Parts: sequence; C-alpha cells; structure tokens
Amino acid sequence: MNTKTLFYLARRILIEERYLALKNSASFMARSSRVRNKGNYIMRYVNISYGATSFSFIVFSLILVAPSLMEHRIYTLSSVVLLLFVYSLFINISNSLLFFVSVNINHILDPLRILPVDFPDHVIAVSWFIYTGSSSLFAVLPAIFLAAFLLGDPYILVIGLIWSIFSVLLGYIIGSSIFVAFGSRISGKRTRSTNILRNVGRIVFLVFVFAIFEIILYNANIVNGIIPRLPYPYSYFIPIFNIQSTVFFFHGIYMQATGFIISMVYTALASFAFIYVNRKAFYRLLEPTARNQSRVKTQMKAEVRSRPFSFFSKDLKISSRKSQNLVLLIMPLFFVFPTIMSEVLYAPTSKADPIILYNAMVAFVIVTSSFYSILFLVIEGNGISFIKALPLDGNSIIRWKISAPTFIFAVISISTLAAISVKALMGAAFYIIIIVDMMLYFVSSTVYNMNRLYRKIPDTADTVNFYSFGGQIAFITTFAFTGLIVGSADIFSLFLQDLLRLNAYFFFLINTVIGIIVLLFMVFRYNIVLLNADRESGQSVHQ
Repeated sequence: MNTKTLFYLARRILIEERYLALKNSASFMARSSRVRNKGNYIMRYVNISYGATSFSFIVFSLILVAPSLMEHRIYTLSSVVLLLFVYSLFINISNSLLFFVSVNINHILDPLRILPVDFPDHVIAVSWFIYTGSSSLFAVLPAIFLAAFLLGDPYILVIGLIWSIFSVLLGYIIGSSIFVAFGSRISGKRTRSTNILRNVGRIVFLVFVFAIFEIILYNANIVNGIIPRLPYPYSYFIPIFNIQSTVFFFHGIYMQATGFIISMVYTALASFAFIYVNRKAFYRLLEPTARNQSRVKTQMKAEVRSRPFSFFSKDLKISSRKSQNLVLLIMPLFFVFPTIMSEVLYAPTSKADPIILYNAMVAFVIVTSSFYSILFLVIEGNGISFIKALPLDGNSIIRWKISAPTFIFAVISISTLAAISVKALMGAAFYIIIIVDMMLYFVSSTVYNMNRLYRKIPDTADTVNFYSFGGQIAFITTFAFTGLIVGSADIFSLFLQDLLRLNAYFFFLINTVIGIIVLLFMVFRYNIVLLNADRESGQSVHQ
C-alpha cells in the first residue's frame, strides 16, 4: 500500500470517529446540509480544534519557561522543561488510549474485517499522530527552541527534538499497551466502583499537574525541591528523568556526544517497541467482538421518589460517571487556583479585604455557571429524547435540574473559602455574606443560561452534546451572558460604594439586594417556584 492510500485511510478513520460525535448535533446537521462534502466539513472542525490546542500549548510552554530564561536560572529552567516533557508524556498516554477505545467501541474498523485486503497495521498510529498526538509537541518544542536561541546552544535544540520524538513514541506505546492488556474491560461494562476509582485517579492527577504549574508560575524555584537532580549514573540512564541532564548539563564535545548517543539509543528502542505494540493493538481492534452477550436477569426494585430528588440524584450520578464530566465539574476550580495560591501559600497572615476577595470569586461564579449550564444538559446524552417526551415544559425541566449544579457549586465554594481562610483573616460574617452573594448570582445566571440553552435542543433530538449548542461558540456566548448578569451587579455596587464612600458592609448590602432582585426576576420569569404545585406535584419512579 502506497503512502497516499495510507494517509487517505488515516484521514477517513478520523472523520468517521469524529462524525459519530457530531451526527446528532442539530447545528452540525443544519450546517453540513449546506455543504457538498461532509468529510471536508468535519475536517474543518478537526483542524480548528488542533490549531487551538497547539496554540494553547505554545502559550502555556512559553509562559512557564520565560521567568527562568530571563533570569538565566538554568537549573530551574531544566526542571520546568522536564515537567513539560512529563506532562506531554501523560497527554500522549491518555490521548492514544482514548483514541483506541473510541475506535473500538464505535466499531470503526469493522468494514476492514470483510475486505480481502491486507491493511497496514500502523494506519491507526498515523491517524492518531497527525491529528492528535503531534499537538503535544507544541507543549515542549517552544521551550526548547527558545532555550536554544537565548542560550546560543544548538545542542539543546537537537537533543530536545530527539527527546520530543521519544516522548510521543513512549506515550503511544504505554497507551496502546494498556489497551491491549485491558481493552475489553475499558471498552466493556464496568462496575460503579471501578468507574469511581478510575475517574478519581484521573482527577487527582489532573489537579496535581495543574497545581505544580501554578506553583511554577508563582515561584519557579520551588520546582527544584519538587524534582531534585538525580545523581550519576541515574541522571544519565533513567528515561525521561535523564532529559534534564542530557539537554542542559552536558558540555563539551565528549559529553554532548554521549548525550546524543543516549537519546538516540532510547529513541531507537522506543521505535522497536512501537512496531511490536502497535501491531498487537491494531489486530486487537480487528478481532471480532462478542456482540451477543448473555443477559443476566436481575430483579429490580422500584423505589418511589419525589421528582426533585429523582432529578437531583440522577444528575449527580451521571455527572460523576465519566471522567470528562468530572474534569468539567472541577475545571472552574482551576480558575481560582491563583487566588488560593496567593492567599494561602505566599501571602503573609494578615487581615483580608472582603471586597477584593469577593471580586476574585466573581470570576469563579461566572466560569462555573457557564460550564455547569452546558454540562448538566450535555450529560443527558441519549436520554434527552426521554426528557423531551415527558409531559413537562422546559421551565419545569430546568426547575428540577438546577439543584445538582447548585449543590456542587456550594460544596466547591465553601471548601475554597475555607482553604483561603487559613491565612486570609476576616470576620466570619463576611465569609457568610460572600457565600450568600455567590449563591444568589450563580442560581440566577444558571437558571437563565439553562433555559436559554434548553430551548436550542429540538424536540426530535435523540441525543445532545456540546456541538448541539454550537461547540466553542456556546461557551463564549454563555460566558458573555453570565458576565453581564453577575459582573454588572458587582460593577454597579463598586460604583455606588466609591461614589458615596461607603464601607464594605454597605457594598455587600447593595450587592445582595441586587442579587435578590435578579433572582426573583429569574424565578418568576421562568416559573421556578411551584405556583401550580398541586398540578405538578407527583412522584417519579426510580429504579
């Protein structure tokens, strides 16, 4: 098979994989119906996503290495670059595993089983690398290029490129090996406890990595204590960890030649391992799967629950079932990490300004409301057809769905402020007022956003995902509406406080009154209160 055919197959596999995620989107179907070639239309989505991901990696990489480069702290720079390589490695492991699982559970390679043609076993690897894996290089290479340029050492660039290739190969090897070893379990039925442990592990790692990067941004020297330089010979021969020494601390022709040989040997070994593991993973995908599994009859006990509690428990269970949903649940917390870092780790114990703290938390309210408004509709997935079939209007559905995101927001907000209170000394009354105001504006903006987004879902939709609301555009518009609702009240309160020279209590009095007015408007506008409780009261059956 020639190269042209190989790249064509790799492209078609990716198009099929992405199409399965987009085909039930009303906006996608409406837009794609106006184009002749839907494959090209899907590739436009892929290319935009790839470009945005690569650009974010570039910016992230440059921001992390800029402080140590400007001050010529080579040891700190080497530690930061090592963290970037580790981060890139885990990205490749996760992406390759998810790619294999997606191809497997959607049976994308099924047509290849019946064709009397031998297909190259590296077609999956080519598809993954071109459209997914190669983007991780932009998390490392900008730092390598900038370090080589500013330090005037082309050796750093050459060895950095070699290790970058090695990290991509190693990530793919580990990801595909996990699929070969546990593919049936990963793609098949899982127990609830397995899901919880797997998802919690991913989230803990994600939070750990993000915390490390936040620490680097505030004080890059701290990373030297986190990653101590290994002694000889471990600093030469332990993969990944020897990147720090071979890239930045091998000086002279002899040492640089040694570093080049070490990096090339490991990359060659990774190439041989790649050929072996990739073949195993590819033929694992081609193996016929048991479609008709024995059905186990289980006796189910019907449990009568109130409608609010049924929606509440359902949304909590669904939102914690998948790791990507859990990531989105805690994603807003990352935006307040800088506040936590500055107030808890680096700020001296002192009396805090409640208005400044509240203004910092306003961003958290805006981001969380925007994320949750979309997330708690998307998690319905194929169940949206059942929701649409219920004898309830949109206002009634949102009335019962608002409780789960509000509960999660309250837990995260209270935990965050409790962590800040360790060093940010402030009266307990101010912390209570801040929580109350945050809850007022969160509920108000979420009620508005969820009602607005729910009306975008067609009554005939059989599934819902992020593309149902326009993809990235949905986040942008939701951020804008939420910022208008929450930010306007905050700005107006600040304006009156400054104009009338009021103290913090009057600021919160004004802000709280506005919040109550906005909440009451949303409540009556969308009929959140049960004015017709007798007609809509009822019990739902939960199994």
